[in-house]
Amino acid sequence: MSIPRDSIDPDAEKVVRRLNKAGYKAYLVGGCVRDLLLSRTPKDFDVSTSATPREIRALFRNCRIIGRRFRLAHIFFGQKIIETSTFRANPRQDADDEDGELLIRHDNVFGSETEDARRRDFTINGLFYDVETESVIDHVGGMADLEARVIRTIGDPDIRFREDPVRILRAIKFAARLGFSIEPVTYAALVRHREEINKCAAPRVLEEFYRLLRGGAARRSMELLVETGVAATLSPHLAALLGGYAAAADLDDVDDETGLFNGEEDDDFGGDRDAGTSPPELPFDPADLRERRAAAWRMLDAVDDFVRDGRDPTNALLLAALIAPFVADDVLAQGVRPIEANERVLQLVQPLVAELHIARRDAERARQVVLALRRLVPSKRRRGRPMTLVRRDYFDEALALYELFARARELLLDDVERWRRLRDGAHGRPDAETTERKRRRRRRGGRRRRRSRAVAEAAADAIADAVARGADGDAS
Repeated sequence: MSIPRDSIDPDAEKVVRRLNKAGYKAYLVGGCVRDLLLSRTPKDFDVSTSATPREIRALFRNCRIIGRRFRLAHIFFGQKIIETSTFRANPRQDADDEDGELLIRHDNVFGSETEDARRRDFTINGLFYDVETESVIDHVGGMADLEARVIRTIGDPDIRFREDPVRILRAIKFAARLGFSIEPVTYAALVRHREEINKCAAPRVLEEFYRLLRGGAARRSMELLVETGVAATLSPHLAALLGGYAAAADLDDVDDETGLFNGEEDDDFGGDRDAGTSPPELPFDPADLRERRAAAWRMLDAVDDFVRDGRDPTNALLLAALIAPFVADDVLAQGVRPIEANERVLQLVQPLVAELHIARRDAERARQVVLALRRLVPSKRRRGRPMTLVRRDYFDEALALYELFARARELLLDDVERWRRLRDGAHGRPDAETTERKRRRRRRGGRRRRRSRAVAEAAADAIADAVARGADGDAS
């Protein structure tokens, strides 16, 4: 494995060379080195150096120091940022800590180059690249694991996952995105400490969850969440929907050498393992749930194709893509009134909002996007003015969901294209049609509008209640 010189970002190289010239050690580090060695295009380039944040700022006028828990220098080149950090060591644990708490809350202990490599999460992320000598510096065995395509923690995985339980989600993310396996001892520790995730800040966990969905390997990420029992820790309702609600007693029985369960095999990722803990009740009969669950996995495949096409789904679209396969048939059924369709969507959204601590604005937008399928999917009975929908601020996300829906069901995309042409033609369109529509609505007395507003207000109140329940859960 080698790194071609022309694949290195010139601004990142400039930062490293200026630090070297000033007498400091400096290397490219982490994910960019990993990706370059795998012949992948890095999303960004990071630098690690012996210079302190204050010394870095003295060298670069285009520098800004950020962070509290972890002080970093952001060096700006137009819209691009080269993130530059000082070599760090693991903070010392208090020997008198009675409960054995290892969670890292402060991370500004400066250290040596070797200490910096050893404090990182996984061996494949602990590699340095010296641009002066054009060589990889490996203090942690990362090159061997890259070649073996293995995710392995640096050091004792029991300690590393307890120090920062979000590493559990990162292990799953890298395994899914890179197509790597998780080394057995690391895998067993991951399963054993999955409940530690509840100690982390909810926004940080949610952001990592969204990264799993938008990284181009959403299906494999969700499969690993289900398989390891992490899905049930994050959201019991999501785990039940995907077929992965597993009892902790069974999941904890994992062989440290093989990473496999010591109990009987279960092809449904532990969905039928029950040792006293019952999964949440779902409003589907078993046969119906199997069909909807299969549709959900196909939807995740469609999300991956969407991302590989270079498109960036919003949080609301990702949430809508998770729930749409379970409610689409109900929402689209003939004779279902808008208020009934809304209630069925809320029935799935509310538990996810409370368990995953989803932002109210994202939950509300996801609700609107799923319900918009009623207008987007062709129907002989449902009538409406297409331009009314096209001008909604959530239309682009709704159209993206319709595209995912069509791809997951292997439908023709002709109607998606028709809506896209309508949207493109609407930009810059005179408002005469809108004015006439409002005039006709006033003539009718606005009854329909009041009903729509009532539905929206009821949905917003329901989502707010779910958010509040999630906050109460944090307090306990």
